[in-house]
Amino acid sequence: MAQQRGQPPPWTFAIANNLLLSKIKKAIGLENCFLFAYGAAPMKQSTIDFFAALDMPLFNFYGLSETTGTATIHHMFNFSLLHAGMKTTGSQIMIHEPDENGEGEILISGRHVMMGYKDNEKATRESVDENGFLKTGDLGLIDKEGQVKITGRIKELIITAGGENIAPVPIEDNFKNICTCCSNIMLVGENRRFVSAIITFKVELDPKNGRPTDTLEEEARNYFKEHVGLEVKTSQELLKNKLVIDHVQKCVDEANKKAVSRAAYIKKFTLLPYDFSFIGGMGGSELTPTMKLKRKVTEQKYAQ
Repeated sequence: MAQQRGQPPPWTFAIANNLLLSKIKKAIGLENCFLFAYGAAPMKQSTIDFFAALDMPLFNFYGLSETTGTATIHHMFNFSLLHAGMKTTGSQIMIHEPDENGEGEILISGRHVMMGYKDNEKATRESVDENGFLKTGDLGLIDKEGQVKITGRIKELIITAGGENIAPVPIEDNFKNICTCCSNIMLVGENRRFVSAIITFKVELDPKNGRPTDTLEEEARNYFKEHVGLEVKTSQELLKNKLVIDHVQKCVDEANKKAVSRAAYIKKFTLLPYDFSFIGGMGGSELTPTMKLKRKVTEQKYAQ
């Protein structure tokens, strides 16, 4: 926290660094690394917090192929682990038609933005407006300090039967932060009267083919032992266990407290025996190779 505010770390940091942190970095071959960055897909906040505690702040650099890489940057003494950074020199970033929370589509302009798609004028006009701003398709906001925060994708917006626009990603993230044994959650509510969710637990992968098994990871087993008082080994054991269902309902209720409106409340949920995967199976894979959720494919796969 001190580093993010440009302040010197507490005196205890020097001791911890000499005794432990520097040795951890060396053990994994990162003792000479001075900048830790990631991109392409979101990362769980719990993972970011874990590495930050080891003095390895992970910087989210945001950009697209159409922006020639990153359009944001972090500075070592002015960064935020909750944001994607500030605009790079020569980059212009604005929010198109922001709502009451300042959230809208992120537009980017600058010499680093492409001139257009080769031999595809139609796609170019759809992606770049008359002022040269690229329509990223990403939802976000810019805080008073100029930090960009990505909140979701426009295509991921759920429009309920009542006409409410709901961004599912923040709701899903809230739930995963509360119910840490959850691996994946996907909201369903397009043209429906209320929002539902399908939920998977953290399970081990088959070392032969990389597919999810029904064997719970140690973290998930410990979670249910601590929070529910159950000794369980597989996800199959959880599906119809009343104690588990009641606990998940409590987590849903807690997540609903952070929803922007009642329309965004999760009203029903279903627990799945297997986790989502990028390896195609019956009905198709739920994730892309970069672990992004294929919402339409997943919804069709579990429609019943």
